[in-house]
Amino acid sequence: MIDSKEIQFLKELTDIQGTSGNEENVRDYLRKKYTPVADKIECDRLGSLIATLDGNGPRILAVGHMDEVGFIVRHITSDGYIKFSRCGFFFITGVMSQHFTILTDKGPVDALCALGPEFSQKELPNIDNLTLDVGCTSKEEVIKLGIQIGDFIVPKGNFTQLGLDKKYLVNKAWDNRIGCAVSYRIMEILKKEGHPNTFIGGGSVQEEVGTRGAKTLGYLSCADIGFSIDVGTADDMNGAPHEGISLGKGPELCLMDSYTISNRKLLKFAISVAEECKIPYQVSIMKHGGTDASEFQHTKSGMPVLLINVPSRYVHTPTSMIHYDDYINTIKLMVEIIKRLDQKKVEEIRTF
Repeated sequence: MIDSKEIQFLKELTDIQGTSGNEENVRDYLRKKYTPVADKIECDRLGSLIATLDGNGPRILAVGHMDEVGFIVRHITSDGYIKFSRCGFFFITGVMSQHFTILTDKGPVDALCALGPEFSQKELPNIDNLTLDVGCTSKEEVIKLGIQIGDFIVPKGNFTQLGLDKKYLVNKAWDNRIGCAVSYRIMEILKKEGHPNTFIGGGSVQEEVGTRGAKTLGYLSCADIGFSIDVGTADDMNGAPHEGISLGKGPELCLMDSYTISNRKLLKFAISVAEECKIPYQVSIMKHGGTDASEFQHTKSGMPVLLINVPSRYVHTPTSMIHYDDYINTIKLMVEIIKRLDQKKVEEIRTF
């Protein structure tokens, strides 16, 4: 069964526009959500949000990142078009002919990625040659709209539920508002049920441009164990070389990505919890890319980390897709893991 209130929460969170370096609206939304449940809410000096539920047990960190991939205004042409640069990696096939929003000091401005006849049908255009059309015929008109160099650009939200059971959820920014949603729900459940551990949730900034916020968030958290909750790449699409990661089959426990090797004892512990609680899971290796876990593990004298992914199709496009059950099972698994991470288990994981 799908909880309609949960769907509304996910829609609200993914519809918010917040690229790397411009996470203010996401941060404000999450701060309001955390206020009734957290014992302490603070931000580091890069803008990452840290919400703490105090306890006497080990300090457990589990967060997503607030930013989404987008663009930034680079140039305004004399005939009223917008040239732009990536702010985080965006697949070019997800850009062409899509609707975007330019975030100006005067308010949001709608834009369309122009794809004119000058582009060959046989090869993809260079992203530096693409333009946004805002319905203007001169640079002066664009400026009157409030658009200026340095304004952030994000895809226009289009939340959709697909499938017979409506459990396939499509929108921009699952990467990585879904991790932020999981983190918040963990704290909400632990607050209600009570637990001795100190749980640290929230969201980091600027992950998509180099996991920058994770470095300061991890340092400020002083956590004993760290989890990065992110999205993984499902390879169950038609025609893809399938290697086992599918939507609807449970969260991914990621052994390794380009920058992190998860703590093996923590990984095995998470698998044992999943099997004990009969929560579906998938074990994965990310062939490309990295997450906040890469910075968490460097904190102070070192932090054992595990990357847990919600599988997703079509990442880094305006129309990425997740499965509702994977989201719910990620929350369930994380809650059960944290409940069992007592001081003895944490010391076992941390000791070499």
